[in-house]
Amino acid sequence: MNHDKLIIRPANTNDAPRILKHLKTVGDESDFLTFNSAYIKITVEEEEEIITAHNSTDNQLLFIAEYEAEIIGVSNLMASQKPRLRHIGDIGISVIQKYWGNGVGGKMIEYLINWAKKGEIITKINLIVQQDNIGAYKLYEKLGFEKEGELRRALFIDGVYYDAYYMGLVL
Repeated sequence: MNHDKLIIRPANTNDAPRILKHLKTVGDESDFLTFNSAYIKITVEEEEEIITAHNSTDNQLLFIAEYEAEIIGVSNLMASQKPRLRHIGDIGISVIQKYWGNGVGGKMIEYLINWAKKGEIITKINLIVQQDNIGAYKLYEKLGFEKEGELRRALFIDGVYYDAYYMGLVL
């Protein structure tokens, strides 16, 4: 993979159909996500509304990673608008499986961290990672996230419970 061709940028409403396609693809590629393709039932218009909502606040972000005109990663940072909580962002991230291990996830998280630092509102980023997702856990640790707790039975997939770690990064 040529990283010079990797583009990471905020999503816009024109990206909505491709974001939905990406989410349906990654949802069926991995059990490390909280959803599969059957869960993605929103319309393009609803996805456009989600993008607009993220873009209209100063403490939330929905962004994509593109490679050769294909969306290969999607991430979002969700934050409360309540004054006492608006400094905390919770993130979700997904990368197409064929690009795992190529540094895409790391570049996306770095983009998010830099965006948060520039905005000077988000001072804490949280995430949840399945305990058996060793690659993601090690990546988050490398980027400065610390394990803050364990969540028992965090996910229920095909009749099996999976535990997760709660991780955080103080900016």
